[in-house]
Amino acid sequence: MSASPIAFIDPGPNLVQFLVGVGDRLAPDDGSVFFSRHVKSRSLLRRLGQEVYPKRRSGQADAWPESLGIDPESLVARLRKASDRDRVRQSSPDFCWLVSELNRFLAATEPQGVFLWNGSGLAAAVTEQLARARGIPLLFGENGYLPNTLQLDPEGVNAFSSIGWRMGLADIRAISYSEPQIQEFDAVIADYRAGRTPIRSRPETERIRPSWMAYLLQSWIDLRQRPAAIRANRLISRDPPALPERFAFFPLQVSSDSQLTIHSPLYGNQLGAAIADLDQAVREVEPGFRLVVKLHPADVKKTDYDPVVRAFPEVIWAGGGDVRAILERATCVITVNSTVGIEGMIFGKPVVTLGNNFYARNGLVYPVRDRGELATQLKRALREPLDAGLIRQYLLYLYFFGFVRAHWRDHSPASLGNVARRMVEMIEAQPASTRS
Repeated sequence: MSASPIAFIDPGPNLVQFLVGVGDRLAPDDGSVFFSRHVKSRSLLRRLGQEVYPKRRSGQADAWPESLGIDPESLVARLRKASDRDRVRQSSPDFCWLVSELNRFLAATEPQGVFLWNGSGLAAAVTEQLARARGIPLLFGENGYLPNTLQLDPEGVNAFSSIGWRMGLADIRAISYSEPQIQEFDAVIADYRAGRTPIRSRPETERIRPSWMAYLLQSWIDLRQRPAAIRANRLISRDPPALPERFAFFPLQVSSDSQLTIHSPLYGNQLGAAIADLDQAVREVEPGFRLVVKLHPADVKKTDYDPVVRAFPEVIWAGGGDVRAILERATCVITVNSTVGIEGMIFGKPVVTLGNNFYARNGLVYPVRDRGELATQLKRALREPLDAGLIRQYLLYLYFFGFVRAHWRDHSPASLGNVARRMVEMIEAQPASTRS
C-alpha cells in the first residue's frame, strides 16, 4: 500500500484534537487530512497546524453533479436530519456544492481510508458514496457501548455495524480469554456498576480551544438555526422517583438521534406511541407490574412528554438521576436500541429491544419485530431466562474484539495508539483491488 493519508470528514469540535493525535500516530509518511465545515473545528484544526479543506466553509453550485453517480434515494436513507434529506431531494445549491467539494477533496488527497463519525451527517453520507465508488476503505466511528470504548467498523455503526453478523454466537461462545484479560474486563464492569469514572488522560500539550471569532460566528449560526427551546416536561420531577418492587425500565432516547430516525422501524422517534403500547403490555404481564420511564438528559428541553404523562397516569417517570440506580432495581429493561440495552446486560437484566442494533439478536435479548408481539416478548423476558454465560462471552467479545479500547476524551498514548492501529488493520484487511 503506497503512503497516503487517512481522511477525516466533518469531525465535531469535541473530536478534533483527539483525531489529530490519532493521525500523529500513523506512519510518518501517511498522517491525516481533514475536511470540515464546522466553524469551531476549522479553527481548532488551524491552531493545531492542520491544513483544512474545503478552502471556504460553504458555497453554492447550480448544477447537479451527475457524473459523480450519487444515488439520492440511498443517501436519504442514511441521513439523520430531515433538513438534510430535504436538501438532497431538492438538489439544493449548497448540497450540490458540497458534493463537488468532497469529490475534489478525495481526488486531491488520494486517501488510503476515510473516517466518518456516525455516518448519518450529510457530508459523511455523501463521502461514503464517493469513497465506495473510488474503492477507498471506510472507517466508521462512534462511542462504544462499554466503558472507555469506541466503535470502529468498516460498514457503519450501531445497526449498520458488521459486529452484528461478522461472527456467530456459537463462535463467540467458544473464544477463550487469558486470566489477565478476564481480570481487566471484570474490573471495568465493576467500576461501571459502582459508578466510578474511567481514568482518562488530557492531551500531552494542552487543551486547544477555538478562537474567540469562531465562538462568535458559531453563536450567530446557532441563533439562526437552533429551534426555540420549549417549556417541556413540567409534570416530571427531576428527583429520582420511588421505585416499585417489580417494574420494566424504558429509558428514552434523543428524538433527533439517528438511532430513532434511521434504525427504529416500529416507532421511529415517536416514543409516546411506544409508551402507549408498553403501558398496555405491562398490564398483561402480571398484576402490579409497573413501567418506569426515564427522560434522556439531552432531550429534556426538546421533546415534551407532558401529554403522555397525562394520558398514562400509571407510568412512573424519572426526570433525572443516575441510570444505574434504576438498572440495579429493574426487573427487565426495554429499549428501542440504545446503549442502555448493553448496560442492562451488564446488570444481568433481561433486555427487550424495539428497534435495530448489532446486539438485537436472539439469544442475547428478546427482539420485538412487530408491535403485536410486544406483550409476548415481555412475558418471555420475565419467564424464560437466557444463557447468562453466553451474554458474558458476548460482552467480552465486544470489549476485546468488537470495539476499540479507547475514548475520544482519553488522550493517553494507549488510547490514541489503539485507534491508529485498528484503523490501519481495517484498511489493510480490505481487498487490494478496492484500495485507491
